[in-house]
Amino acid sequence: MRDVSQGRILFALSVLTMIAYFWAIFLAPKDIVDPLFGRTIHEWAIIIPVIIFVYLFLFVVAWIGWTMATTPPPLPVKGGKPKSEDENDEKK
Repeated sequence: MRDVSQGRILFALSVLTMIAYFWAIFLAPKDIVDPLFGRTIHEWAIIIPVIIFVYLFLFVVAWIGWTMATTPPPLPVKGGKPKSEDENDEKK
């Protein structure tokens, strides 16, 4: 599939998702209630993105922590302080 086709599909899906989200937040009927949790469509439209963003943030924090915990410490530098180029030039 070409990049142009993929771009058009992404654009169309984004616009459709924006329309569906706008409907769920502002235009969804208030009397339709989820029988399992007792939440309306409007409430789910707020809850689901918040959960997704919180979990993504916590995943990134956990990934950083895992990387810090499993990365070996740097090897010690042997010898003294390396001479700078200026010191080498003065000796010549």
